This record gives sequence, structure tokens and C-alpha cells, in this order.
Amino acid sequence: MARRRVRTWAAAVATGVLVVVVATASAAAAAGAEEKLMVEMTLVPGAASTGAVCLDGSPPAYHLHQGSGAGARGWLLQFEGGGWCNGARSCAQRARTSLGSSSLMNKLDTFSGLLSNDPAMNPDFYNWNRVKMRYCDGGSFTGNSEFRNGSSVIYMRGQRIWDAIITDLFQKGLAKAEKAAQQEV
Repeated sequence: MARRRVRTWAAAVATGVLVVVVATASAAAAAGAEEKLMVEMTLVPGAASTGAVCLDGSPPAYHLHQGSGAGARGWLLQFEGGGWCNGARSCAQRARTSLGSSSLMNKLDTFSGLLSNDPAMNPDFYNWNRVKMRYCDGGSFTGNSEFRNGSSVIYMRGQRIWDAIITDLFQKGLAKAEKAAQQEV
């Protein structure tokens, strides 16, 4: 009978230790893990009518998470990187990717790091208006031309894209910004 009590007691201790370890691991994961902020993509309304289009002719896009409280008049603009296309052929290839077409971009994007809304992870900008400007012109938001080859057209309209996005953001509060910052990635 004494042997049976030892096993029962040992099993209870082992179970208790396991419960404590699992609870501690769960609490540590919850405390250290940043909750993912998913932000919807905005296609710039009316951009195509001004010629502000991606390489493939689709409208430009950005993701905006609106600021709050003391950060409501702060704006952080992140320029998505992706390198340049360097000729008609590479631009035509890029037009069939998310770096040349908003129709191929993820409609939701994770905001983390400098785009995070977690004050512990992003103490300087967590409550600012944070914008990720999607890159789709092949020339770093510069240029204002197009290339025609028979029935296909490649639009290199980065300057128009920039103007269209900034105009749209001005209507959403950028015109009243008291603080602004930018980041290129």
C-alpha cells in the first residue's frame, strides 16, 4: 500500500509541475509576443483617371492605420522598397508581380516594428497615423512615362502615384499633420 501512495504522490507532483510549466510558458509567450496588427489595403480612388497607375495599369495602393490620442496629428510614411526595373523587359516581367500590380498585392498587411500599435514595441510612433505606401512603379516613386510595344503598355508613373497617394492622405488628415517621419524599407 505504501508503494501505491508513492506512485500516486509522484504522479500528482509530476502533473502539478507540468501544469505550472505549461502555464508559465503560455504566460511568457503572451507577454513577449506582439499581437499582429493586420491592416487593409486602400486602392487610391480616382488615381487611374489622372494616369497614376502601377506598371500594369492597376491603381496604386497603401495601407493606413489611423492614429489616436496624442499621436493623432503625427504621420509616419513607410515607403515599400523593391528595387528598380531597368528596361522594358524587366519592367514587363515586374508588372506580373506584386511589385508592379496592385491586383497581385496582399490585401492585408502586418504592421510590426515601426508600424506597430504596441507601445512596448514602438514607443515613438505606436499611436501615430502609420502608412505603408505600396511600391508598384519600378522607379521608386519617380518617373512619368510609358512604354508601348504593340498591344502591351508598361506605365512608369511613380511621380503621379506619389501625388495621388499624398492627395488622398491629405484628405484623411495628413494636411493637418504636426509631426511627420518617413522610413524606406
